[in-house]
Amino acid sequence: MSLLEVTDRKRKVIFLNIVVICTATSMMSTALATALPSISAALDISDSLTQWLTSGYMLIMGIMMPASAFFVKRFPTKKLYTFTVLVFIAGMIIDLFAGDFLTLMLGRVLQAAANGILMSMAQVVLLTIYVKERHGAVLGWYGLSMSAAPIIAPTIAGVMINLFGWRGAFYLPLLIAVISLIITLASMVDIVDVSRIPFDTLSFVTCAMMFGGLTLGVSGIATYGISDILTYGPLLIGIAGSAAFIYRQLHLEKPFLEIRLFRNRQFSLSVVCGMLYYVVVMGYSLLMPVCYQKCFGCDPATAGLFILPSALLCAAMSPIAGRIYDSSGIRKPMMINMLFCLLACIGVVMTGIDANVLILVAIGSVIGITGCMVMPMTTWGVGSVGPSHRADATALINSLRTVAGALGMSLMMGIVTMIAGDRTPVDIATLDGMHAAFAAMAAVSVALLILTVFARSANDPVKK
Repeated sequence: MSLLEVTDRKRKVIFLNIVVICTATSMMSTALATALPSISAALDISDSLTQWLTSGYMLIMGIMMPASAFFVKRFPTKKLYTFTVLVFIAGMIIDLFAGDFLTLMLGRVLQAAANGILMSMAQVVLLTIYVKERHGAVLGWYGLSMSAAPIIAPTIAGVMINLFGWRGAFYLPLLIAVISLIITLASMVDIVDVSRIPFDTLSFVTCAMMFGGLTLGVSGIATYGISDILTYGPLLIGIAGSAAFIYRQLHLEKPFLEIRLFRNRQFSLSVVCGMLYYVVVMGYSLLMPVCYQKCFGCDPATAGLFILPSALLCAAMSPIAGRIYDSSGIRKPMMINMLFCLLACIGVVMTGIDANVLILVAIGSVIGITGCMVMPMTTWGVGSVGPSHRADATALINSLRTVAGALGMSLMMGIVTMIAGDRTPVDIATLDGMHAAFAAMAAVSVALLILTVFARSANDPVKK
């Protein structure tokens, strides 16, 4: 269906439905951060294993996102959208009744796989049904679900956990997903043109080896050390998978994923910046609820409530950031936001155990402001390639950014665990680990500031 064939009313309904389901799926990317201590106690498992319910979710998303380009181009929009929402709902129901870690992880895998497809699919659909001049603003409003939901999720989850136990974290996202399914069945139409292209199983397998191996290996460095087989084994698999995947894509007439897009300098830069940025954002979303509980003695509901200001700021700024991108380009807003990000990370490092916890809440609010840049950075990357490559560009951006988020979450939690060790008192030891992790995120923010100097988008002002 062409852009002109989509009526304004239909366009609004499609947009609303995308925001509804992506709110639910994005919530589940971080909602369990508040529940991790409760799950560890209830299932009698370690914190390092429990955190894979969150970082593993991001990993599976990253593995599935490259495949999303194939699914979007191969299957009718409505059928694919409906099936994927059903898979997400199935994963939620499994977790509601899970009695052990493996069953819980199975549900998380289904949720993550659905989220990986829906995230990329949603952006392709929105970029197709709206004119280019509105891409920044549209994805800015869409960014409310992508940016605010992961941050606000711990707040809502904390309240639900206090009321219903750790399973309460799944109730609201499940309800939202069911509402989206009803809207989909009633109103979704086929948007993207499809073609009968075969599924390249070998490309998918090598892609999974690449993302999975590298993520497991890098996260194992902090936990086991570089010389442990649990570290170098996955790293070797990831390197081999990367080489095989890249070689195959460069020699296929119709590649599974068009990696030649990386020949475009601005596209490559947008991907790298998005990956580094997600290391900080997802590291913050994972660590702060744990910090509030273990270092300052807060209960899950209070810890979640303390994340709320950053979520509200992110929600308020996301549409504004989209409009600024449409009018001013990427460089200036990105530079300002990355500076805020750096200052916030330094602020956490300087916060002591005797400090008022509200100081950390204020610092987190600063990080919330920077969350508005997710969609402008995506628009920058997708806008640097032609319309025929939107599905591939979106899949590459989302998958690499999400895997970077998983890597960041694993590394940051690994740093906290390594620094804290078995020392007592636990609150001071954990805070020392938090300081080290946020120092690492400050270093990432410095790298982002440097890269911003080279950022250019199609709508950047031209100097005369």
